[in-house]
Amino acid sequence: MKSVSIILIWVFPALLIHWPGAGQNILRYNVTGRVYDAADHHPIRATIIFQALPDISEVYIDDSHETSGVYSIGVHRQNKYLVEVSAPNYKPEIDTLNIDQNLDSINYQLVSVKPGSVLRLQRIYFEQGDFQIQGNSFEELNELLLLLEQYPEMVVRLEGHTDRLGGRQANMVLSQNRVEEIKKYLIRHGIEEKRVKTQAFGGSRPISTENDEESRQINRRVEVRILSI
Repeated sequence: MKSVSIILIWVFPALLIHWPGAGQNILRYNVTGRVYDAADHHPIRATIIFQALPDISEVYIDDSHETSGVYSIGVHRQNKYLVEVSAPNYKPEIDTLNIDQNLDSINYQLVSVKPGSVLRLQRIYFEQGDFQIQGNSFEELNELLLLLEQYPEMVVRLEGHTDRLGGRQANMVLSQNRVEEIKKYLIRHGIEEKRVKTQAFGGSRPISTENDEESRQINRRVEVRILSI
């Protein structure tokens, strides 16, 4: 009797990872820019990662220069990319870019994190008078999630603020419900509940005292206060 050997071959999707200087002959588009501190604009050495969407089949990585903050990443085909910019002691930035031939310089400013720092979540959206998180808020939420993952001992307090329209008690309830929704999102994605505190201020701490819509939008916000790292 003849013996028969069976060989199983596992086939995985291709993942192309490119570092600076690799595969220069196939690169078509070059994305450049600077990474700097949001407060005083000094350059930052950061890691910039471009991931091709939707399947993350290609990953491009570069580090910005320590003294200039300049980075340069070549991508080998026109595409939509998820961009992650991170540096020690800074809140990471997540961005989505459509790459084309006319792309201008793309700069990133990072906000430093330390106990006592307050990070304003600029891109968290709610319907007026509602606390359900809108779909275009998740990029900002994922930046906060990434920060908490990078610092596993970090404890934060989510602080909710509304404009001054409506009753005081209603605004307090609304701002509390909004920060609780953000807390639930973080917990669903693996952050321990004890690391996320919440506090509602309603309309009691406005940034602007003007009564126009632009000022009211500024006052409607969620801030993240870093309690410990």
